[in-house]
Amino acid sequence: MIRGSGPGAHLMLVLTATMAVGPLLTHSLSAMSPLVIEDLELTEAQFGLLATTTFFVAALAAVRTGRWADRLSARALLLVMFVGAALAMLLTAAAPGYAVLLLAMVVSGLGQVMANPATNRLIRLHVPAARRASWLGVKQAGVQASQLVAGLTFPALGLLLGWRIAVLVAVGVVLLLLVHGWWTVPENHSGAPAGRGSPGPHPTASASGSGSPTASASGSGSPTVSPAASGSPSASPSGSASGSGFPAASGFPSASPSGSGSGSGSPSGFPSASGSPSALPSGSASGSGSSTASASPSRRGARRARAAGRPPMPGVVRAYAAAAALTGLGAQAANVYLPLYAHRELDLDVVAAGATVSVSALVGIASRVLWARVMDRPGADGFVLLAGMALGAAASAVLLVLAPLHPGLAWAVWPAAVLHGGAALAVSVVVMSGAMRAVPAERVGASTGVVTMGLYGGFCAGPLVLGGLLQLTGSFAVGWTVVLACYLACGALALVVRSRARS
Repeated sequence: MIRGSGPGAHLMLVLTATMAVGPLLTHSLSAMSPLVIEDLELTEAQFGLLATTTFFVAALAAVRTGRWADRLSARALLLVMFVGAALAMLLTAAAPGYAVLLLAMVVSGLGQVMANPATNRLIRLHVPAARRASWLGVKQAGVQASQLVAGLTFPALGLLLGWRIAVLVAVGVVLLLLVHGWWTVPENHSGAPAGRGSPGPHPTASASGSGSPTASASGSGSPTVSPAASGSPSASPSGSASGSGFPAASGFPSASPSGSGSGSGSPSGFPSASGSPSALPSGSASGSGSSTASASPSRRGARRARAAGRPPMPGVVRAYAAAAALTGLGAQAANVYLPLYAHRELDLDVVAAGATVSVSALVGIASRVLWARVMDRPGADGFVLLAGMALGAAASAVLLVLAPLHPGLAWAVWPAAVLHGGAALAVSVVVMSGAMRAVPAERVGASTGVVTMGLYGGFCAGPLVLGGLLQLTGSFAVGWTVVLACYLACGALALVVRSRARS
């Protein structure tokens, strides 16, 4: 493993590649959609169900796997995600029919669901607080880098070699990235609870979100220093800083204000440190001044004890998850169907139609980095940013509705693609950054899992809704109108949350 004095290019490449390999299969099939649909004789709804299956599986598994990301080693996580992506691609390339293709998408969903929790955990452990949001933006851009590569290369490869061979080329790339990641990823603790071979927290360790650097138990025997506020000027009553610039408990149920970062016992079974030299015994959890019984001799009893001590997820995290679901529906509907829309409705050839998602992806990479830097600023309000981004995404949907109405409006697909990349595709940076700030370090995986569930829930619904409406009406207009309504709903949600926070 390559070591250095701080996080560098190797860690960034691992993070970006981890985000890129999971959705690569979905992006490649979307870019080659006219070829895939013709070869397998699929309907538009059947094609949309492929992406829906992937994200439905990911949404179901998101919260559970988010907790696993807090416990498993970094190499184990890489193995699951990269091998899962490669296996899904192999099944796709060999699929004799639609049923095997659906199975491949199930495997793809299981492989990529831990990407966000795992990479967020690595950022929280190895990147200084002042740089976390920027790093998060760059690694989130890995999804759009995958889309960019798919849109630029797969249509041409599909025409020259066939779409199945094009997918096999991607398998080789994924395996090469796995080898690099295996040798360069920083060591990550396994998240084992204190008392199971790892010492409890240092007497001075605290998870408070007062803005001063604190040490959280890393589970490997050494504390990991991380400011809980991450640049935010205010701290929430639960001890963690809100990513939106206001307390996480404002207007929402949150963890009880016990003065510790988790409010009560940590989700991984860590004892809570409240500044006193003594730590709670292993197997017990604190919760608003009361403690649970000692751990049961059985594993099931121990898990129940930890669950009883786990504080509720802050309401601000759930609000970010809802925003992710609404924008995710529209974003993934466009990601899956934009090339087919441009080919059928606007008479673009296969390569030019695939380039529409490449334009979105290129703008998306830049926008994710930009919005991440904005979130790095002290006092940055995530919900204000979400409201503006929802407005830009809504403008993109309006252009997609108008473009087919007159031959002279076909050019509108390009500014629509730009707005889609600049707004809809960058929402995940804001919601992930906000979710990371709203909880202490030992709950980053769990909070990211909640937001990921919302994001994948929207991803699941988008292709299904648009594909079904396209099958029923024969036109994309109704589907883009539904997408527009979801973007407007996200903007309204952001404004309501911000208004309640101010009140």
